[in-house]
Amino acid sequence: MKGHPWQTCQYYPDGCCPNRTLIDKAYLIPQLLTRSELAAIRAKCATCELCHGNRRKNRRVARQLDVAIFDEGSSREVRGATLNLSKQGALIKVGDETGFQLNQKVRLRLFDKDGYCESRRAIITRLESAKSAVSVRLLRGL
Repeated sequence: MKGHPWQTCQYYPDGCCPNRTLIDKAYLIPQLLTRSELAAIRAKCATCELCHGNRRKNRRVARQLDVAIFDEGSSREVRGATLNLSKQGALIKVGDETGFQLNQKVRLRLFDKDGYCESRRAIITRLESAKSAVSVRLLRGL
């Protein structure tokens, strides 16, 4: 079963999958599915992911953490909050006019509700003016 599209579905665990009954069947009794049913499920999963335009290697989880973004070239700090996180990236809501640029290296400080802080280096991969947000990819090491 490893490698089937429903095992890496972004929407099924959250209950947002439009083909939930088919996917339930694939999880519960995969050995009873015919080849045509498996092909139909694969086609529906592929169409669903293409429709949502969210083909990610690592699933993003909605989680709110306070964030401070530091420009490595200056002493400028921008405060914000994460909208979602994954192993390798985050979408961070920030105020208007942050002055960040694509491929800019920054340092993030993430704070949880208990005040624990973790510092990580990141690179800005996308600026979203409609959401007043920046998308970052976390870099290895501190």
